[in-house]
Amino acid sequence: MKGIEMIRATISDGVKFDLACDMVTIEDSEMKSLVIDDVLKIEIAELHFGKGLTLREVSKRLGVSVQRLMNTREEMLEDVMNTAQASELMKYDRGPTLSS
Repeated sequence: MKGIEMIRATISDGVKFDLACDMVTIEDSEMKSLVIDDVLKIEIAELHFGKGLTLREVSKRLGVSVQRLMNTREEMLEDVMNTAQASELMKYDRGPTLSS
């Protein structure tokens, strides 16, 4: 999505996260909120999980509070757990099979 790319490019130019988000125009406020949430998750995934930066370091780089990062990280981990559980359930929920 173009909004995600624009925010990330602005952040890579050194603009803090919230200011970068404010600079992007997305008419649908609900969609903009989803885009912002996704960008923050992407940044956490790359910087914290991928590059091993601490949340404090990510906080300084993005200009976002450590608490906000912790909340978002927790949400990400819950999403992973829910997806894993759903995937596991689907293995056993194949429905009736046809016998010959």
